[in-house]
Amino acid sequence: NAASYTDDQIVGKVNSASANITRAGCIEGTAASALDSDDIGEGSSNLYDTGAPPTDNEVVTAVNNATNSITREAALSQDDLNIVKTNPAGSEFKIKNIHRDVTGKMDVEYDDVAES
Repeated sequence: NAASYTDDQIVGKVNSASANITRAGCIEGTAASALDSDDIGEGSSNLYDTGAPPTDNEVVTAVNNATNSITREAALSQDDLNIVKTNPAGSEFKIKNIHRDVTGKMDVEYDDVAES
């Protein structure tokens, strides 16, 4: 006997399944386009659908022209980021780690090789 499920229950089961759907024709619409990027002409809405990956400069241009802010710093709060930005000049060392030890004193770990 087959169990009766609502549409939402079926979608929930599909979304939570760990296996991929492999049966041909079971997905319709844009989610299952038969076209790959080589088949789609480049235009204002699909600038990089040429089959070749975008160059580094094209990616930077796309990010810079985007309306959303895309930065590594914005992805996490400063408390969660856990990085120290350094800009050492020649013969100076990058900082690898800064933390406060159990006695409350600052402990700094530097890179072993100076910048050239």
